[in-house]
Amino acid sequence: MSDAAAVSARGLSLRYPGGTLALDGVDFSLAPGEFVAVLGPSGCGKSTLLRIAAGLESPTDGTVEIAGDARTAFVFQDPTLLPWRTVTANVGLPLELQGRADSEAVGAALELVGLSEFAGSYPRELSGGMRMRVSLARALVGAPRLLLLDEPFGALDDITRRRLGEELLAIWQREGWSALFVTHNVAEAAFLARRVLVMSERPGRIRASIEIPFDYPRGAELRAAPEFARVCGELSRALEDAR
Repeated sequence: MSDAAAVSARGLSLRYPGGTLALDGVDFSLAPGEFVAVLGPSGCGKSTLLRIAAGLESPTDGTVEIAGDARTAFVFQDPTLLPWRTVTANVGLPLELQGRADSEAVGAALELVGLSEFAGSYPRELSGGMRMRVSLARALVGAPRLLLLDEPFGALDDITRRRLGEELLAIWQREGWSALFVTHNVAEAAFLARRVLVMSERPGRIRASIEIPFDYPRGAELRAAPEFARVCGELSRALEDAR
């Protein structure tokens, strides 16, 4: 692995026992502090790729290397909160499982996502967007250097989805971790990422790596810019070409 890479994958392939080839020869790398989106149609293996990067699934062939002892955290499509635990207790769960108690770290994570005043609330008392913020805080409480996000805003309404995307970028700029963000939403990929990896339909392959030309910080006004529409069109064409 290159010394400059936060995570590097070489020749990743995954064939399920029934014979279905989910991924085929996937190569990619992620620089420290880089925000990369993985864009592709449903069922192309995006989530599988993320699970392999997280060590939750093993490839049939190929390797994934994480730089040094970089801490990795995963944000799932569903917040997966424990309904009988408060917001504070849900966010602190990763530390608890490590035998640690760090109320300061939990408080800082809740402040990052703007939920300090809901620390004593239960998941049932929160909106969908707030529950996803709790999930993000839980991922951040251990101070990861690599964050893997599997369509975390996919189930939210468009306004909430956009707002959380803006908040996520603000946190990323402040904290400086590397991010690999899976989505099938072209505009979301264009708004969030510095670079977009375009995947083909199954078996998943990386068909294009497209640099996004916008500087950070990025605000809501970017979405109305003609250049943003042009970049979205470029990504859409790459997605069509990858089929």
